[in-house]
Amino acid sequence: MRYLAEVTTLVLLAMIGFSPLVHADDEGIATIDGVSVSYDEFERMVYTEARQTFYHAARPDDDTYLAFRREVADKLVDRKLKLREARSRGLQPNEEYVALELARYEAQYAGTEQWEAEGEAMLERLAVYFEEESLLEQIDAALRQVGDPSDADIRNYYDANIEKFTEPEQVRLSVILLPVVAWADGGTWDAAREKATGILTEIRDGKDFAEAAREYSGDPSAANGGDMGYVHAGVLDGELLKVVSELGPGEMCDAPITVLEGVVLVRVEDRRVPQLHTLDEVRDRAAGLWRRDAEQLEYEAALARLREASEIILDEAYLEKLPN
Repeated sequence: MRYLAEVTTLVLLAMIGFSPLVHADDEGIATIDGVSVSYDEFERMVYTEARQTFYHAARPDDDTYLAFRREVADKLVDRKLKLREARSRGLQPNEEYVALELARYEAQYAGTEQWEAEGEAMLERLAVYFEEESLLEQIDAALRQVGDPSDADIRNYYDANIEKFTEPEQVRLSVILLPVVAWADGGTWDAAREKATGILTEIRDGKDFAEAAREYSGDPSAANGGDMGYVHAGVLDGELLKVVSELGPGEMCDAPITVLEGVVLVRVEDRRVPQLHTLDEVRDRAAGLWRRDAEQLEYEAALARLREASEIILDEAYLEKLPN
């Protein structure tokens, strides 16, 4: 957790300008209604987004990286548009939030050599950043605002998204698992399969499945005779799911099945067919999902309106070439 906190701090400091970056010339990556957005700010945002997007910050292939940089440029433009809209509406930063964040960073860095040299400038930039973050949180909420759904809205959403209100098929399974670690050699896996085949023969010859599970299984369900209870079929391992889907209640697999945890024998005890919940049963959930989707649509439409009302010019030539 400490490492993650340090990474988050580094990313933030990069965003406000305390990172090694390649600086471009003094022109802008974009202009919004004549106001320039600097290359330097863009490259800082690329740096921070990349740290959070790509594994170990390793750069992907050229085409992917160029597409990523264009997405960042669009995000930066949206950020500027939203900040301008927040200020035009008279929104003010949450001073308590800003003060708490500044105090947290000062406590973290106070006494360090970097803080002695750059602390005052760092606080100034952090203050701007946290003020903007506060405004963005407020304007995002405002741009997402929608009214309460009508009964017709809820009904229409329910009818159009039946799968979201249908409980998937459930199967009640009993298993006998012979655990094998994933990195075991082939001989170990073969031995487990051979032992499972022998257990399968014992059961076919009359041994009770539950008794065999208590004797041989390494699964936690062994104490219950291998009974795992009801599970959603979709959570099963691919090969196990294929076998289970072909078995009826009371039927057992014909051969051992290899899964990530080892080798398994399985018997289907019962099946519950998919169940559609009525609108009355899920009305609150349907209303909540409608609101979530409606807010996202409204937010996207609001951003589109802000863009349409603005003259936005991107430096296409800069975005089409890889940085040095």
